[in-house]
Amino acid sequence: MATFLLTWNPDKGAASDEAKRIEATASGYVWVGDWSVGSRKKGIAPDDYAFLVRQHRERGIVASGSFTTGRIEEGPHWDRKPGHLARYAQVSFDTWLPAEDRLPIEALQRDVPEVSWDRLQGSGVKVGEAVAERLARLWIEHLGTVSREEALIPEEIHRDETFPEGGATSIVVNRYERDPRARQACIDKWGYACAVCSFSFEARYGDLGKNYIHVHHLKDLSTLGGEYEVDPVKDLRPVCPNCHAMLHRAGRPAMEIKKLRARLRPV
Repeated sequence: MATFLLTWNPDKGAASDEAKRIEATASGYVWVGDWSVGSRKKGIAPDDYAFLVRQHRERGIVASGSFTTGRIEEGPHWDRKPGHLARYAQVSFDTWLPAEDRLPIEALQRDVPEVSWDRLQGSGVKVGEAVAERLARLWIEHLGTVSREEALIPEEIHRDETFPEGGATSIVVNRYERDPRARQACIDKWGYACAVCSFSFEARYGDLGKNYIHVHHLKDLSTLGGEYEVDPVKDLRPVCPNCHAMLHRAGRPAMEIKKLRARLRPV
């Protein structure tokens, strides 16, 4: 699994979009969308990891996630430059911090001097294995110092909402999926392996991935009425972030788990 550095200029995107990403990932929700990979044409594989480096002001790492596919495709330039194209890969961001909680550039310069942090001119920079391991350790340690209160997803966030840089697409997760009691009841029954692809974070990452999984609601509550009582064993299933993104990317209501499972391809 390779690790890449993506870059972001906060002055090129609306501040309200950043706030939504922060609120969403604080709630266990993922942002899935295409993000610029600079001049890179190949070399990205599914599940490769990405760190997002905020530039220009309040610099540092503010987000992390994984690539959902290995495809790199061209599209309209994120800066809306007429006649210009940019290359994009799809990323599932599972963490997005506010600028004040970033892993600051000064710490990165001190602890990971191999990277030219002051001269990152574009996204898609691949780092070596030793650097990747050090970055991952620093990021995990940093997240442990950041207090992130669980937030409800704002009502104004809708599926398929797009944003200027990377065109991130939102995936709505209802509050029952974030209720710790409902979540635990679901996991007690179904375990921590993804119900779609059987991916296990603990099997892949060891202790780092222990007891980590998303939880997906099988039914669209908006169609059931306000009196419907959620049964966490019948109505919830554990899914990995990538499969969670794909279930909701299909539209509304979300795709059935068995249908997404049938579309899995060998890797």
